[in-house]
Amino acid sequence: MVAINWNIFWIIFNIIVLFILLRIFLFKPLQKIAAKRETLIQGQIDNATKLNKEASTLKEQYENSLKNAKEESFQIVSDAKERAQTQYDHIIDKANEDAAQIKQQAQKATEAEHEQMMRNAKAELADIALAAASKVLGSNIDAGANKKLLDDFLAGEESSK
Repeated sequence: MVAINWNIFWIIFNIIVLFILLRIFLFKPLQKIAAKRETLIQGQIDNATKLNKEASTLKEQYENSLKNAKEESFQIVSDAKERAQTQYDHIIDKANEDAAQIKQQAQKATEAEHEQMMRNAKAELADIALAAASKVLGSNIDAGANKKLLDDFLAGEESSK
């Protein structure tokens, strides 16, 4: 018979026992740790993907809000310009009306002053004419009658114009 070397048998037996012990106490815990790490990493990847999608959505909302804000600001500026132009036109119209009114009042005042000056000049002219006539005649018959006569004469001159 063949002689079996018991040393080889014990070496193989020790290797198998060592392999079983390593598998139970080393490989299984390492596989569990690796599975937990894989689950953790996959969860982080899923979370990062979710956050990335949310960020993209928020970015789109922000861009839309920014676009709307720009449009709204342009509208506000445009409205303000229109209101300012309307107010400017109103102020200019009011100033023109006031200037025309002031000019008209000044013209009326000038005409009234001119009329007053003409009346004063006529009165003075009448007084001078009466004084000259009384000197020419040498005596003053009736100053009141002479004045009335001169006023009637001047009134007749004005109506003939």
